[in-house]
Amino acid sequence: PLDTFFTKVIQLYEMIIVRHGLMIVGESFGMKTAAYKVLATALTDLNSKGLLGEQKTKYYVLNPKSVTMGQLYGQDDPVSKEWTDGVLAVLFRNAARDTSPDRKWLMFDGPVDAIWIENMNTVLDDNKKLCLNSGEIIAMAGLMNMIFEVADLAVASPATVSRCGMVYVQPSLLGWRPPVESWMNTLPPGLTESHKEHIISLFDWLVPPALRIVTKMCKMPVALQEINLIMSLTRLLESLLDEFQDPELIQGMNENLVFCWLQCLFLFSLVWSVGSSVNEEGRKIFDKNLRKILLNDTPNNLKPFVKAPSVKLVQLFPDSKSVFDFTFEKKKGKWLPWLDTVEKQALDPEAEFTDIIVQTVDTVRYTYLVDILLRHGHHCMLVGPTGTGKSVYIKKHLQYGMDATKYSSMLCNFSAQTSANMTQDIIDGKLDKRRKGIFGPPIGKKMMIFVDDVNMPQVEVYGAQPPIEILRQWMDHSGWYDRKELTFRTLLDIQFIAAMGPPGGGRNAITNRFTRHFSVMNVAAFDTETLSLIFSNIVDWWMSKCSISDSLARFKNPLVQSSIHIYQTAQKELLP
Repeated sequence: PLDTFFTKVIQLYEMIIVRHGLMIVGESFGMKTAAYKVLATALTDLNSKGLLGEQKTKYYVLNPKSVTMGQLYGQDDPVSKEWTDGVLAVLFRNAARDTSPDRKWLMFDGPVDAIWIENMNTVLDDNKKLCLNSGEIIAMAGLMNMIFEVADLAVASPATVSRCGMVYVQPSLLGWRPPVESWMNTLPPGLTESHKEHIISLFDWLVPPALRIVTKMCKMPVALQEINLIMSLTRLLESLLDEFQDPELIQGMNENLVFCWLQCLFLFSLVWSVGSSVNEEGRKIFDKNLRKILLNDTPNNLKPFVKAPSVKLVQLFPDSKSVFDFTFEKKKGKWLPWLDTVEKQALDPEAEFTDIIVQTVDTVRYTYLVDILLRHGHHCMLVGPTGTGKSVYIKKHLQYGMDATKYSSMLCNFSAQTSANMTQDIIDGKLDKRRKGIFGPPIGKKMMIFVDDVNMPQVEVYGAQPPIEILRQWMDHSGWYDRKELTFRTLLDIQFIAAMGPPGGGRNAITNRFTRHFSVMNVAAFDTETLSLIFSNIVDWWMSKCSISDSLARFKNPLVQSSIHIYQTAQKELLP
């Protein structure tokens, strides 16, 4: 652990002692959740050892934007006029009535805005009382604290902020290296210390300039923090190291081949995590600059960020195409174009036109990346303009590419009118009860939930998107609250995959606290070569299906080229 982390934990402890209401503020990967969990565990350990007179600590977590106002505080039934408690009212009452000497923290992990926080003012000031619309007034008990975990206070009212203590955390204080060092401890047993040193030296050499390229020289369709990109890199690299689970297999391999694997798999992961976060133009810039760095011909503007390499690369990317056009074939120990890794598939003459999917470099690489991340338990997200095949790749792979005995899937389409309650009901309806408070797909299976157009839900007055907040509550805390029983419902064995277009035109930017859980890949629009391949295959399919004569078949190429020209001209000139 870092000294900066200990400092934040101590600041949090000091604030809890002097204030009953406080806020932990900062962007994702800033140590907010880790700080309060470590503090709670430490205080509980001190209590069990009888030290410093400390008490055991319990905490109850709720995302206030994952439910409506009525479901949060309580509401009258519009027909019977009977009062129904809300989630917060039940949690607050239970904590206040708990006669044990334990510390009790109510954690509000979600956006703070005037819609719901104003009702808390009587709790946060010296009254320490929660006043409900039913007329009930609940007083706080001795060691109770209200803790708000938020990304920013842009829409919080001064009346609320002035009543709370503040602990501010900065992701930049943490940096990307400590999470990577923690991740290194989880790597497969087949990796020796020399292998791990080799991997960390690759991180030190290539990560700083790569981050500089994508953050300062390129455009990202979805704004991602540097630490998000590095965590995506670690997820993908970890997913590619299956062979290292068997130490005997690795010991029987040539050591030079093992280091070649590690280098090439690292480069592949770097390209498809840090590099894939940028747009089409950005990819060309990333490709050009990364190649120069690998050849020790670093551009002047990147030299301050490049540490002298302590490793010598065995296999460089081929020069014929972009670094995005190659994958590393472990068995052959070399880089291959994506299309060389799969067998060419002929189109089914009996297929419907709407069902045709022409195999291109994009279908091969995105299907491969989605497959390898999903199989290793990582959430992934495809981002790109409409018409690039994001949903098609995912749906086809979930339907035909996953083992039906191990995985089941469901589709959840978001729209502007999607609410948190609708999202919760759709997912809950597909899960079985395993035991009290525990739900999941049939035992032995994993549920893949595909959320299409994840950034479509309408933004509230103060910028929150409740459907996204309820998904984030599961990702951070493994469940959500049952709206009838008002108890926490844990959901096991589910995994998310998402697709969305870039923000703009009805689509909204989504919080970084949600995207941090995903490996985000940008799907670029089709280039002319890919369009030509798609159009040619479809024309060939049509000609064979309709038995077109040779005299007409010779017009195939002019037909394809003119169709592409019309398509590209319409895209440029006939803007909506």
